[in-house]
Amino acid sequence: MHDGRARERRALIPRELRELAEEWDRYTPLSPGMDRVETDRFVLVTGPTWASVTGVRTDDVAATVEEVRAAARERGRTRITWNIGPSSRPLDLEQRLRGLALGETPGTLLAGLALTREPEPGPPGVEVRVVDSLADFRAASEIGWEAFATDAERRAEKEAQLEQLWRAARAGGAVVHFLAFADGRPAATATGVFGSRGCFLIGGATLPWARGRGLYRALVRARWDEAVRRGTPALAVGADLATSYPILIRLGFVEVCRIRRLEDQI
Repeated sequence: MHDGRARERRALIPRELRELAEEWDRYTPLSPGMDRVETDRFVLVTGPTWASVTGVRTDDVAATVEEVRAAARERGRTRITWNIGPSSRPLDLEQRLRGLALGETPGTLLAGLALTREPEPGPPGVEVRVVDSLADFRAASEIGWEAFATDAERRAEKEAQLEQLWRAARAGGAVVHFLAFADGRPAATATGVFGSRGCFLIGGATLPWARGRGLYRALVRARWDEAVRRGTPALAVGADLATSYPILIRLGFVEVCRIRRLEDQI
């Protein structure tokens, strides 16, 4: 019975939104400083400090790994995130990647979620605003680094490129950062990537002292409101099962797929 209801709910989510939830790198717009390599075998998107792969469909996994790594190296990237969803091929892609390149680390299991109805608002007393200054962008970045326990090397990389990242975000218009305040203090942050299919949610983070106070919920609603303003009232996200997934399900998100994320150091 439960599985039947889940299938019914998934069927109500438009195909375009289900695709966005699984293969966001293919369907989200790019900001300045980003690049996309799209082939019939994979989609690789690179940003200032990262590289991400989705949509792998290949008959030769070893050759595809080398092709992706070469493209990443050409763009100066040494870390690649592989995202393996139900549309990936071959069906045993994860096992083959582990055998060829990525070892036995467990990686992260994500749920592709989608929402097509208005979520509840955040609680009273929580202020959310669009990041519109370098100072706010720095505050939002520092919240993310602390919340995700970013190591010193990666934090130094990001700090060195902070102004460049801010200019790129401002110039593109598709990526919008939000900052939430509790007790008048910056306490949480989140980002939305806005395109023709809706908004893809990334980067939600709350400082430990402010957790459990509804800030994450308020940031979801802020991104929904912005998507509505742009005429694309839909949200999609790749949610970590241990953190954001329970909150998003309570807000009405529908699970459309599971995605295994593996990290490749080249």
